[in-house]
Amino acid sequence: MTPYLHILGMAAVLGWADAAIAASSGGRVISTAMTNSQMQLLFETQSGCSYQVQSCPLVSTKFWEDALPPISATGSLTGALVPRQAPAGFFRVLEFTNGVFWYDWRYYYEAPFLYAWGLGSTQNSYAHLDRSYEWYIDQADTGASAENNCGPSSVTMGIRWFNQGFNQTAEDARNTYTEGGGWWYTSDVINYLHLYSVPNTTSSFTGTDQLMGILNQSNLLILCVSTAYLTPDSTDEHRVGRFYSYAGGHFLVVKGWRKTSSELFLEVYDPNNWHATYADLTPKGRNRHYAASDLANAIAKWWNYLIVIHPPGGGGGGTDGSAWLKPVDPAHIPHMWGR
Repeated sequence: MTPYLHILGMAAVLGWADAAIAASSGGRVISTAMTNSQMQLLFETQSGCSYQVQSCPLVSTKFWEDALPPISATGSLTGALVPRQAPAGFFRVLEFTNGVFWYDWRYYYEAPFLYAWGLGSTQNSYAHLDRSYEWYIDQADTGASAENNCGPSSVTMGIRWFNQGFNQTAEDARNTYTEGGGWWYTSDVINYLHLYSVPNTTSSFTGTDQLMGILNQSNLLILCVSTAYLTPDSTDEHRVGRFYSYAGGHFLVVKGWRKTSSELFLEVYDPNNWHATYADLTPKGRNRHYAASDLANAIAKWWNYLIVIHPPGGGGGGTDGSAWLKPVDPAHIPHMWGR
């Protein structure tokens, strides 16, 4: 029983949120108990909001699975019984602010580490288009053409975000459009999305407000940028800036934003990782933050367009319903490469 006592304590810790930091209240675990071989969680809620209980065998893996279907709150406290067959270990509760975005309370709990991460001293708001399953890809693991596989890696991440059941790999994408093992072009990314019927729009780029507007409408972004315009940052535990020496054309995925006392950051999945990790063993390219001003410059100076993946089930503004999208015909624009 002793291991479970440790787990119960950690469950409460992982659910904690500082009201001064969190954008809303909810998800804080108040109490935990074992009953009939089930884990009972009691957590703070807001009536009308939805909550997701997740579990993780080892907190250091940062890989969380849904332990229950989403729960709709009708009061200020909500209880949940987690089946024993759920992955044993640690528990957290996420609060949904709409159908796609949610606050990850682990990040709020770790807010005191924002400064150590190079993100500033306090956090004003944070939102991201994440999934409860793993969809990050390190291009180092993508076969013989790995050095040039940022495009295949980014588009495969995009399709996995759209469709959890997608089982093709970045190496499969490379083998579909081989390009002689060399650079992929933006046209290859667009063609591959169309090949698997993933709804997408190619849009002209107008600025950082546009990036946030498109993300806030639940769309994912694939960019082709010049990393030469991303400020380098080699401090081991910093989550900001370019952590590698390569400076040139590159594909990456933008999946959220974080506004802190320092500045506005865009949260990305950068495949150019090559097994680089922080002390907690999470990949440096996973949830990396680039200053919004840097990323805007990196877009404008390389390929001044965006590839926008619309969310499953429709929505995302579409080509007719979003003031942020400035659609262009991919057949009538120049295309650029990334590696």
